[in-house]
Amino acid sequence: MSTTTGQLRVERRSETGKGVARRLRAQGLVPAVLYGGKQDNESLTVDPGELRKALDPELRFNTFLHLTVTGGDRDEAVVPAIVAAHQVHPFRDDFVHVDFMRVDPEQEIVTSIPVEYVGRAAGVVLGGKLFTHRRTVKIAVKPGLVPVKLTVDVTPLESGKGIRVRDVTLENTRFLERDNVLLANVEAPRAAAEPKGKEGKK
Repeated sequence: MSTTTGQLRVERRSETGKGVARRLRAQGLVPAVLYGGKQDNESLTVDPGELRKALDPELRFNTFLHLTVTGGDRDEAVVPAIVAAHQVHPFRDDFVHVDFMRVDPEQEIVTSIPVEYVGRAAGVVLGGKLFTHRRTVKIAVKPGLVPVKLTVDVTPLESGKGIRVRDVTLENTRFLERDNVLLANVEAPRAAAEPKGKEGKK
């Protein structure tokens, strides 16, 4: 489990609208918004380079952040948050807009994590074929404990058998998937072709 917390400074802004957003991007900055926590939305400005530095290289947008919010007519505040949504330029890997959501470190959030399949299934060794069915799974977990991924070891999987959500666990994590959702299975090898009939007597 990860306990990584990213540190990021953002600045409040009073101006909003498409024109303001364009000017910010021209300055190398990104418009953002902070919402949730039964508080008013706040319009923000964020440095995209600093945002990338704050994101854990493995957790990426599941990184738990401490936002230091400055500017405006209010005091500086440190806000626990996550990236709830983001937009990137269709042709460049540049942020266009970022949504931050306030979170309670002691309350679960809902997110998705990737699934990684490891090992060589026993059924594959005997000629079967492995099928994997989910690239991500939805989970509920406290924001500071989001796992990087769900690792599924398929090594013991025999032909005709499968691994379902109910067969895997992650510490401090609840799966928000049906128990019977299939993650991986091995199909038995196709039966050998029937031998040709004997030729008739000459």
